Amino acid sequence: MFNLTIDKRSLLFRLLNYSKSSPWRLHYFFTLFVLTFILGSCHTEKLFKGKNPYVAYSDALKKSDLQEYKIIQQWMRNGQVTVAGNLQAQNLPHTEMVYFDPTKAEAVFYLYEVEEGSKISINAKALSDSSTVYFLDVFRSSLSGYSPYVFSQNQRTIVYTAQENANHLLRIQPELLGGGMLEVNIKVSGSIVFPISNMDAGQIASFWGDARGGGRRHEGVDVFAKRGTPVRAVADGRVNRSDQNRLGGKVIWLNSGNYNYYYAHLDSQLVNIGQRVKLGDTLGLVGNTGNARTTAPHLHFGIYRKGRGAKNPLPFLQSPKNTQKISVSDTVSLKDYGVISVKAGNLRASPALNSKIIGTYSQNTYFDIMGKSGAWFRVKLPDQTIGFAHQTIVNIAEKSSPEIEVKAVDLVFQDWSKSWPISADYFIGRGNVLGYFKDMVHVQLKTGAKIWIQAN
Repeated sequence: MFNLTIDKRSLLFRLLNYSKSSPWRLHYFFTLFVLTFILGSCHTEKLFKGKNPYVAYSDALKKSDLQEYKIIQQWMRNGQVTVAGNLQAQNLPHTEMVYFDPTKAEAVFYLYEVEEGSKISINAKALSDSSTVYFLDVFRSSLSGYSPYVFSQNQRTIVYTAQENANHLLRIQPELLGGGMLEVNIKVSGSIVFPISNMDAGQIASFWGDARGGGRRHEGVDVFAKRGTPVRAVADGRVNRSDQNRLGGKVIWLNSGNYNYYYAHLDSQLVNIGQRVKLGDTLGLVGNTGNARTTAPHLHFGIYRKGRGAKNPLPFLQSPKNTQKISVSDTVSLKDYGVISVKAGNLRASPALNSKIIGTYSQNTYFDIMGKSGAWFRVKLPDQTIGFAHQTIVNIAEKSSPEIEVKAVDLVFQDWSKSWPISADYFIGRGNVLGYFKDMVHVQLKTGAKIWIQAN
């Protein structure tokens, strides 16, 4: 059962702050109308019970009759999974510092590869405004789009085990008008213990798919150890078989429900058919029986899923990899903007030089900075394209940007899309060029207001 409330007075405070931060006077009157509506209703509204947290929160916003306001529409639009269309699946682990501007209703997406049996651990650590509620949702990617939720909650930690090889999409979005600095860590590790104590995946000597005699392929992993070394149950379960065959020699099959675990080439079996065992119980001892009698003692370990056959044990057993350390200095640039510093700079689909190129952009192309991962910036262009730019091709928040004069004849717009032309009479005067995008120039006036005008 899940239950979340919106405190009306808290929302009032945030809306008021939002109105003051906007250079557009119209937003202020807009907000006053919204506040009148909010204060006229009860102080606390129950949002949802036993429903998907993100969907229930969205539904509550719609039912509150606030959806016609721009900030609400932005929140809804930015959270759509189609926004992540340019991203390319990346390998884990991944660490990133992200800044959510409360006035922009932003969401951040991560597309990553998972293998069956791997355990995914997601942690979103708030470095500022710890009161903000963040929604974390994981989707499965397919040829037809993104499937319903693999996992969904409004906590800042998610741990789950992948049930098949796939690409997963993580969406992180704060509640309306919430935000701040967030450290995001996505880690991967095995979901079961290693079958031999005091050993790990780094000591596997033969892997899944290695060639075997007669054109066979290895359907498991081999771990060499001294004869008589105990092997242990990797899960609670029941011993299905404890017998002997030509290939595996003395073998044990352990059934844990969805999976059967196969232990082969044992020197001794210490459990009987039908016996119930607990995680960590000793099942047998390492040997070299069966077709391994000419090799050194080792354990052949295999995993079989009911109805789906043999599975690669490595994702189930893998050791966690170290994540990149976050530099505190990275937080300084996340509230700023940037421009392409080279004649032609590539924006990529993931933070790696071998990832696909989303587009190539000319010098001084403007972008907002959303996050930083190692040497890569997550950036958003004015047309809402999101990608990654390497730190060697960007300049961050130039303090000595060239000046420009806004004249009465200039066409002035609130945003790059030119959807809202505004009279230049209110913005006549000098300002600084922040950057360019296609045929438009982004200007910050001496008064602090930011506008777009047609570039000459």
